[in-house]
Amino acid sequence: MVLDETTRERAIALAESIKNLNEYREFLKMEKLLREDGIAQKMIFELQKKQEDFVSMQLSGEFDQNLLNELKNLQSELNKRESVVNFIESYNKLSSILEEIIDVISKEIEFDIGEIYRR
Repeated sequence: MVLDETTRERAIALAESIKNLNEYREFLKMEKLLREDGIAQKMIFELQKKQEDFVSMQLSGEFDQNLLNELKNLQSELNKRESVVNFIESYNKLSSILEEIIDVISKEIEFDIGEIYRR
């Protein structure tokens, strides 16, 4: 199915409007700062590796309390980093705005677009 030109232009205009929001620009800024935070990136990589190890062990029927404790401690330390806190806060603000936009569109077309994301 092909989107008609008028609807496409309005969708692009909505996207441009979103890109001009302070919350969007703040999100991009915080995302960049998080990517540039070498310590946080190392911690994220380590956390992902340990999560993979933990899941693999669980799938094999094993449980490692020490690994679980390491995961919890690493997540706790990561959540204390300013770049992580700021990124999560900016992400949540932008997500709330996008959710509100989806809700407005859903109401206007009488079709719950967001339902698929809440499953």
